Amino acid sequence: MFTRSSFELKVGIFIFIGIVILSVIVFSIGNFYSIKRGYTLNILFSFANGISVGAPVRYAGVEVGEVQDIQVYFDEKESIPMVKLLVWVSQNTWVNEDAIANINTLGLLGEKYLEITPGTRDARLLQKGETLRGYDPVSTEELTRETQETLAKVDSMIDSLNKVVGDEGFRDSVKNTVANLELLSTDFRDVLALAKEGDGTIGRLLSDDKLYKDIDEMILDIKKHPWKLLYRPKESKRKQ
Repeated sequence: MFTRSSFELKVGIFIFIGIVILSVIVFSIGNFYSIKRGYTLNILFSFANGISVGAPVRYAGVEVGEVQDIQVYFDEKESIPMVKLLVWVSQNTWVNEDAIANINTLGLLGEKYLEITPGTRDARLLQKGETLRGYDPVSTEELTRETQETLAKVDSMIDSLNKVVGDEGFRDSVKNTVANLELLSTDFRDVLALAKEGDGTIGRLLSDDKLYKDIDEMILDIKKHPWKLLYRPKESKRKQ
């Protein structure tokens, strides 16, 4: 027989199961790292570039944790305001003291995340609560300003070049230079033509095979007997 107590029991069980399922979903979506094994580190920046609490932490491109807290304070050592990120990483994340921490942008939506690049194998591993100095990102405003300055310099160079090229004296100088080069080329061709015809010493070298062979034999002889370069024949004594 169906009773009120059995109905309430079934409703209670149903509600309990619903709460359990809802809790699992919330923990999965919320990514609560408190139920996992891991440790926290402090990452310091002088410019946070818009990163916020809850941003993912990646190690060698793999998501291993999240940013749990962000604090701004004045650093006495560097004498500038600093941003300290408290990050949680899983237990099997080996962060060496020479690891590189950067704030990057993920995807087209511009979501910020912390990227940790592993350090060298021989470097000491950071322990819970220790601090790593991150590499400060370049702000969008600074990047835009530097781009505008570069474009302005390029425009100035182009204007200067246009003024030089457009100058009438410069064009006349270029024309004269080209004309002189053409005359020099013509004279050089004439010299080669005379040389090939056999006129002069150069012509003899180019056209006379015997002279070329004699010079070649002399060079070979000197290579075989280099002492001849130092040999000086004795002068004959004058007769009294």
